[in-house]
Amino acid sequence: MQGKAVLFVALVALGCLGAPVQAQSRGGPGPFSDKTAASQVGWPAGSGSGLLDGNDHFHIVNSGPCAINEARLHKYASSLSASPNIMAVGGDHGKAVAECISGSCDSMPRITFDWDLQVEDTGMVAGGGKGPHPGRNNTNLTDNVERSWPRCERGLWRPIMPTTVHVSVFQNNVAFAAAGCLELQGMDLETQEWMYTASLPRSLTLQTPAGAKRKGGTLKPEFFGSRVALGNGLAVATAALDAPGNPPIVVVFTLLGASWEQVDVLECPFGDSAAGCACPAGESSPRSSCFGAAVAVHGSRLAVGNPGNGTVVLYEQASGTPLQWNAALTLTSTFDTLSASMFGASLSLGDTLLVVGAPSSGAGARAAMYNVVKGAEGYGSLVYDTVDRCCKLGLPCCISGLVGTATALAEYAEEAAAVVGDPRSAQVHVVRCNTTALRWGPATPEGGGGPICGPPPPGQ
Repeated sequence: MQGKAVLFVALVALGCLGAPVQAQSRGGPGPFSDKTAASQVGWPAGSGSGLLDGNDHFHIVNSGPCAINEARLHKYASSLSASPNIMAVGGDHGKAVAECISGSCDSMPRITFDWDLQVEDTGMVAGGGKGPHPGRNNTNLTDNVERSWPRCERGLWRPIMPTTVHVSVFQNNVAFAAAGCLELQGMDLETQEWMYTASLPRSLTLQTPAGAKRKGGTLKPEFFGSRVALGNGLAVATAALDAPGNPPIVVVFTLLGASWEQVDVLECPFGDSAAGCACPAGESSPRSSCFGAAVAVHGSRLAVGNPGNGTVVLYEQASGTPLQWNAALTLTSTFDTLSASMFGASLSLGDTLLVVGAPSSGAGARAAMYNVVKGAEGYGSLVYDTVDRCCKLGLPCCISGLVGTATALAEYAEEAAAVVGDPRSAQVHVVRCNTTALRWGPATPEGGGGPICGPPPPGQ
């Protein structure tokens, strides 16, 4: 993001918060507050749901003196995204929330995406067949919450109940994705209403660009939408083919006129071996070690993580028609770690930087930042590694295993700011970079001659 940008830091699951934290928006409680959870969203409690006071999906953890149950962290805002106007929070049990966070839309209701809600035709239930469904419960939803549900019904196949809904926000639009369905909603600032845009894909048969070297095939519905990234007229979702081994892919959608269309398929470029593209046997969605474990979008570029073989591929949109994306840069982990590293498990992409999270099961976890200014002398080069500073100063992140679990990036005219989550050390690392130096080099007068990236000065 350039100009006015929002850097959304996921404090959820980042450990030792000194006191309970609540995210508030103008005009009412935010989706993290107890009041919102109990009386606004109104999701029902149930046996085996692990809920606190009826709901703890989006409740900020107050861990006290570092006492936190890591086995339950996935319930707390496991997917987060924001723009200057919208904050979206995804979670387990097939639910997600988006709401206004600025004065331009402070009278708008929040919107909840829920696999438990019925569709507009009362005779058809999303996720099931005709007629009422015994698991549905929307009687306790209040009027100031807009309701949305998966509409991806194709033939005899309908969405199934997912474990996690992933979210992505761009400007005034939000994408909800999980278990076979990607739904797009837009915010109408004039009417202060949410506007349904599209449900994707419309077909399980993949379209490939004419002349492109793509295998294509048919989607495996339950693997579609395990990760999602939304950009300016561009959306990508992780998926898998309905073929032996369920090869991982990333599906590309673009806005053509007034219609969202599936235009390309990014296939893993490293071969079918276990060291290349094959996913571990029995790994279900989300496939955290496969091609597409993380995706990021900025402008016309896409980044795809493949932690299984420690690579990240940056794709550029080809000129002309048909619309297609080609691999422009492949980053490969060269870091020495004491345990398996998940290089590419989280990604944040901008005009000048690509931030790659590489959590691990032990020491050596990090976030690495790369120069992705096309045509620059340092294109593709490593400009910052969190381990260097952490170990030099003897910080806990030197040996923490979860550094890089989440990343965020905001870019401005002459500066970029990256945030790296480190839940095990209960820290958030902020790194600032001189974007002028990234474009022209640190030794030039424009670059200023100093280090390209580093922590902010004390007190900032």
